[in-house]
Amino acid sequence: MNFGFGPASFVGIDIGNDSVKVVQLRKENERAILETYGELKTERYFGGSRSGGGGLLAKNDKSIANLLVDLLRESNVTSKKAVIGIPSTSSFITAVNLPLLKDNEIAAAIPFEAKRYIPIPASEVAIDWQVLETDETERRISVLLVAVPNEVTAKHRRIAELAGLELVAAEIESFSLIRSLPGSERRAVAIINWGAVVTTVTIVDQRRIRMNHNFGRGSREITTGLSRSMGVNLERAEAIKKEVGLSEKPEDKEISDSITPFIDSAILDLERALTSYNRATSRKVEKLILVGGGASLNGLVNYVARRFGLETTIGNPFARTVFPAFLQPVLKDIAPNFAVAVGLALRPIASP
Repeated sequence: MNFGFGPASFVGIDIGNDSVKVVQLRKENERAILETYGELKTERYFGGSRSGGGGLLAKNDKSIANLLVDLLRESNVTSKKAVIGIPSTSSFITAVNLPLLKDNEIAAAIPFEAKRYIPIPASEVAIDWQVLETDETERRISVLLVAVPNEVTAKHRRIAELAGLELVAAEIESFSLIRSLPGSERRAVAIINWGAVVTTVTIVDQRRIRMNHNFGRGSREITTGLSRSMGVNLERAEAIKKEVGLSEKPEDKEISDSITPFIDSAILDLERALTSYNRATSRKVEKLILVGGGASLNGLVNYVARRFGLETTIGNPFARTVFPAFLQPVLKDIAPNFAVAVGLALRPIASP
């Protein structure tokens, strides 16, 4: 879908395991105008060989670029200025505690500190850091340590070049989600990105990442399980999953009972992560935001809210953009799946 273009336009590109999403935004009077968006399933390019959470790195550069070129054309994307997402599984994000140091001393200490957390030689990664908190009483600081393997960023550059794009930036997905979702939220929130293969929980407080954790569970396993138990193909199982999901209607009990164990297993992982975080801080998580393809499961919001006893919502990244009113129902339906792509496109034109 396309709504017209301007010179200061940027396209955010989210390359996932099941699909690739693009969003083109234009900066106009300090607002982000939605120009076009699109999604293309990866199966028609990679068939049944779709890989796990680091799937992008497992694929041939040219194959990914061909998929991207097709999607850009079908979505009527005109901007050549691109911001591409780096999967959380292809990066390292952790908070570390250090003695109270000056910025230049922190910069000198970070490479040595990184060796304790990053299982790759320092020469093979790009490292960045950000001070989260300073505790004068305890004489310590909390620092967010971020690292991306050089090969990952190099691959993104190659793909962009093959697709005829100018790579403005490559950004870790979790940072894109902060930009597209919390808005003016100042409480501690957990953004749960329910992907096809991997679920990522990113805890954000005062618009800064405090914890980021990946779990090897995604919505695809629900589809596969339904396909086997009901004897239907994957496409039909996917439709049933979204339409029926965790319905409490008596006639849907067999389906919801088949789905619930998968959700419960994922929730156990999430509970452990939130419990660990809450024990270590005085500012507890007060809200959950669900995004990703798995967030579209019928009944999931209410189920998760009951399990955690917390306010739970579906993330709507399009709330940070301007678009024609008639698109409201469509964008509300697809919003969870485009949270990363919108955040990427916002990077050059909006404040975090």
